[in-house]
Amino acid sequence: MLERATDDRERIVLLQHAIDGIVGTFYTQVLFADYELQAHRLVEEGRPVTAEGLGEIYFNLLKSYYGDALDYDEQSRLTWARIPHFFSTPYYVYQYATCFASSAQLMKQLTTGSEAARAAAINRYLTLLKSGGSDHPMALLLRAGVDLSQPETVRAVVDQLDDLVTKLEKAIGSLKPEV
Repeated sequence: MLERATDDRERIVLLQHAIDGIVGTFYTQVLFADYELQAHRLVEEGRPVTAEGLGEIYFNLLKSYYGDALDYDEQSRLTWARIPHFFSTPYYVYQYATCFASSAQLMKQLTTGSEAARAAAINRYLTLLKSGGSDHPMALLLRAGVDLSQPETVRAVVDQLDDLVTKLEKAIGSLKPEV
């Protein structure tokens, strides 16, 4: 869609949408997984689980993850209460981030490097698709060239986001002021 965009405003909307997708599907889900781990540790450590305590955990994570990029208010402490996965499917949210990182790494392998490297990546990817559920997902991903224990898998997401932000800055910089 970016290649077909006819003007910078359209390009900006598309880039912002892609950036929001990465933030929502990767970074926010990592924050949620961190929150869930800390909330469960309260129980493991025999500490009380209260709305105030859960709100404090969430608020501290927001500040840790977003720093001064957000304006915080007291209502942000309650955001944890609207996430149904915390209640209905514990330890599920991390899967959004791991799947997103895996697909980013696969896409990077499919689109960069030499022609031979890209061809090998295509072959590994097609083999992954054909394998279905024949093995544990981590083993299947490893054979496809994705190792979630290595930083380069997460780095693929960071690189994707960095590229989009750079393009967005360029598109915003090229806007002509409206008269």
